[in-house]
Amino acid sequence: MAIEYAEYSKIFKVFSDPKRLKIIHMLSGGELCACKILEEFQITQPTLSHDMKLLSDIGLVIPRKEGKWTHYSLNKEKMEEICKTVGQLTEPEALYSDIRRKMMQATDTKLYVLTGFLGSGKTTVLLRMLEELKGHRIGIIQNEFGKLGIDGTILRNDDIQMVEINRGSIFCSCLKLNFVQALAEMAQQDFEYLFVESSGWGDPSNVQEILEAAKIAANKEYDFKGVICFVDAVNFLEQVKDEETTYRQLKHCNLAVITKTDVADAEQIRQVEDKIRKINPVCEIIRSANGEMDYSFLKKDLLVYQWAECEDTTNSVETKPKSVFMEYDGQVEQEKMNEFLKTIAPDVHRVKGFCNLADRGFTQVDVVGNLIDYKESETFEKSQLVFISKIGPQVIRSIMSAWKECVGSEMKLKN
Repeated sequence: MAIEYAEYSKIFKVFSDPKRLKIIHMLSGGELCACKILEEFQITQPTLSHDMKLLSDIGLVIPRKEGKWTHYSLNKEKMEEICKTVGQLTEPEALYSDIRRKMMQATDTKLYVLTGFLGSGKTTVLLRMLEELKGHRIGIIQNEFGKLGIDGTILRNDDIQMVEINRGSIFCSCLKLNFVQALAEMAQQDFEYLFVESSGWGDPSNVQEILEAAKIAANKEYDFKGVICFVDAVNFLEQVKDEETTYRQLKHCNLAVITKTDVADAEQIRQVEDKIRKINPVCEIIRSANGEMDYSFLKKDLLVYQWAECEDTTNSVETKPKSVFMEYDGQVEQEKMNEFLKTIAPDVHRVKGFCNLADRGFTQVDVVGNLIDYKESETFEKSQLVFISKIGPQVIRSIMSAWKECVGSEMKLKN
């Protein structure tokens, strides 16, 4: 019997959860109602449904609907087939040449996709991860929604190879081909890790489809470790009310990292965790403050925490929000800059960039909601700020009016 390695790799991943192995053992005694399985484990109905879907998808469990409950039975023929395959895998001489050929086609580059709504702290945590992995060969694909690569400037490092894809989401049809090409090109490099930092507006629902296209283009396959979603503890509960993107990012993640826990209270964080669990019952959840967190996930296969199947992304040219950027020469007093940013904040999802301030020189500026953050930065030729609009093109009028009222000096606003 020819072994379909990709198929059995999925099967063995499903077996990696002890709970699922116990469910198989329970079903070996005969058909069981879902209610009986729930009694055995301290889990929710959505979690059980997820586990049973995985077991059904590999053909090992057969579901049968009766009334309001689903009954499950073991597919004994499939179980015998799996056992027979395991026996074949213990005969290395017969399989060695085929295994070696498949290994030669693969790359051992570990791939992580980082998502999270605008201002959730992806770049801050990625910088910490790069410190954690110092000495390893690392590549980055950095995606910005605006024309200017602000985060790319922050991440740039002579020891790291980086590709920047700007002016949209890499999951949208407008940039999807660019993303596939970048993945294919990076696959030719001898990286240990590749991090894809998507735009805050990125909906990764179709990431598996894109990875399949990249595999064909590169004739190599990444060791895809999962999607990590960064969740802003301060602003998330408001964002998820209005933004489908925020919901989709969590639905399709394997690990949720709650950021800014140092500036959110305990009740706020509890509510965020509860909301995450309602959207994605199976992903792992960890917390982060100032980019610091537990990095043990780098040694795990996060794909075992898969909740949602691949689907069409909501990112499109039609749903793309308006972005503009500003340039100005000279210096501005920080007090005036604060007033300007507070005035414009209700009309934008995010403001970020580098400003030359009269009392501190060039400074990295980051605005999300009511939070205005200033950090030291290198010196640039001129000051530049990027705005992601909540109100479409009308944001241009709002920015010009607020700047004139609060600052008054000359500036240029561009698409």
